[in-house]
Amino acid sequence: MGFVMAGLERSDYDREYKDWELLKRIVSYFKSYKIHLILIAIGISLAAIAATLIPLYLAEVLDALKEGSTDEIVIQLVLLVVGFSIINFALNALGQILTARVIQSVVVDLRKEAFDALLIRDMSFFDDQPTGRLASRVVNDTNSYGEVIYLSTNLIGQVLVVAFILYFLAIRSVKLTLLVIIFAPLVILTALAFRKIARSVSTSSQRILAKVNALIQETTSGIYIAKSFRAEKAIYDEFDEMNSTSYNVNLKRGIIFNSIFPILGILTNIGIAMVVYFGGMEVIPGAESTLKNLFDFLPGNELTIGDWFLFLQGLTLFFFPLVSIASFWSQFQQGLASSERVFSLIDAENEVIQVNQFVIEKTKGKIEFKDVKFSYVEDEVVLDDFNLTIQPGERIAIVGHTGAGKSTLAKLIARYYEFQEGRMIIDDIDIRDLDLVEYRKNLSIISQDVFLFNGTIKENLKYGSEHLENSEEELSEVLLKVDAMDWIERLSKGLETEVGERGGLLSMGQRQLIAFARILLRDPSILIMDEATSSVDPFTEVRIQKATNLILKDRTSIIIAHRLSTIKNVDRIIVMKGGKIIEEGSHFELVKKKGHYAELYDTYFRHQSLEYIESV
Repeated sequence: MGFVMAGLERSDYDREYKDWELLKRIVSYFKSYKIHLILIAIGISLAAIAATLIPLYLAEVLDALKEGSTDEIVIQLVLLVVGFSIINFALNALGQILTARVIQSVVVDLRKEAFDALLIRDMSFFDDQPTGRLASRVVNDTNSYGEVIYLSTNLIGQVLVVAFILYFLAIRSVKLTLLVIIFAPLVILTALAFRKIARSVSTSSQRILAKVNALIQETTSGIYIAKSFRAEKAIYDEFDEMNSTSYNVNLKRGIIFNSIFPILGILTNIGIAMVVYFGGMEVIPGAESTLKNLFDFLPGNELTIGDWFLFLQGLTLFFFPLVSIASFWSQFQQGLASSERVFSLIDAENEVIQVNQFVIEKTKGKIEFKDVKFSYVEDEVVLDDFNLTIQPGERIAIVGHTGAGKSTLAKLIARYYEFQEGRMIIDDIDIRDLDLVEYRKNLSIISQDVFLFNGTIKENLKYGSEHLENSEEELSEVLLKVDAMDWIERLSKGLETEVGERGGLLSMGQRQLIAFARILLRDPSILIMDEATSSVDPFTEVRIQKATNLILKDRTSIIIAHRLSTIKNVDRIIVMKGGKIIEEGSHFELVKKKGHYAELYDTYFRHQSLEYIESV
């Protein structure tokens, strides 16, 4: 079934950990819950003793009946059995409650750490990682991790039961105890034999689940495009193929995991048959066999009917944990595979390197590129020996054909990617020496596709703002400045209106105006603006231009320009081609040069000019 694993390759950031490394790290998450763990350990131990005493006193009841003991003694023994059953139930219930609380707390802690790891990853990390796969690691893999820890605590109790029952069995008959424990290594070795293959298929199962989640997430996010191009069948066929792969992977996993139980059943049944046979030879009067005296050289008391019953009950208490160990081992490997995937996400290394954490409370906005070389992938240089200085408060527009490196400059200023050579300096401080969290508080970006979170207009306005205490009057004042308050007031719920996923319930122009108002609330020193290319009605166009002029005022502004009106109003235009600056100056200066900018102007911007409109 090698074809089943096709396409289930590891992610770039995946790592391999040794089992002891994973176990050591898993245990470290429980250090904060020591008191709970002590109580759980005490409860498990007492419950194990109670569970062991139940068959022991049942055996005493049988011997008492055989010896003709009084009803009073028999009733006392029966009450002891009932009492220990109640104690076992109560202790198990308490242990289950405490265990569930601790495990869920640890899962929450792990999930917080995994989600935090996502938040601090570089933008380059997300370039190649489908969001559905990442979500699967944060949610599904942490759940699997918790389930395995829960099984582990149950297993500890079962192992204690095995230890106690062996002690009491050995007191009664060494020879039968030997028959019982002789099968233990066989069961354990059989379980261990499944270790490697169980780990492999568990990892593959987790990977295919992540791929299915990623495809569903991508499909639902892009359903508008899918329907526009009538691509439903193609998407369904892709899902059907992946779903079939998931079926094959999980079928293989199910066959491997379930095949162990019949094998263990054969071993345990052989053990039970031998105890029944040799015990029966000693208990049943007149029973003769050539094998009866096979273990007479071993010491031990004469076997009673109660002892024989105890051994038969003990076999259940003894072999069930061993079978559980085998079952647990398969699930344990799945848990290790899940924890390995989560820890790989947590331990993924960022490409952006910060050597210091210098804090600038309020930047002036001076930006310098000195001999910067950058490429997204090796051997594909985007910027080569790039030099540019932007003065505080200066407004520059960056123009050029697609692939010239315009958006790359914005991403480097935001410190989303690591440049390979040269230096970037902010307010005369190397960008690698800055505290990125504090630095980015002085930076705002408006992208081509304005993104709003699924919430209200008010919540989106306050998102990322340090002034979360702003009243509705203050919010309204900002919205008035960008000419957005009139249409918001016409909404049934005003600022409390839900914007929908990605802001889909609002028009592109409305989303832009909210984004502009959000900029004014934050009041950043540096603004990066990648103007939207989507068409808007003329009235909204005027509003957007007015709001644009407002947010560009008194701050360093880098504009990847698509509107002629914006370009004309900047202090300087930077013309890029092939990752280099080939021209710079004002709009009129560059048009007069009749160089590359003049070509761009004729191609992209001339039709937006008043002269062109009046001539047609």
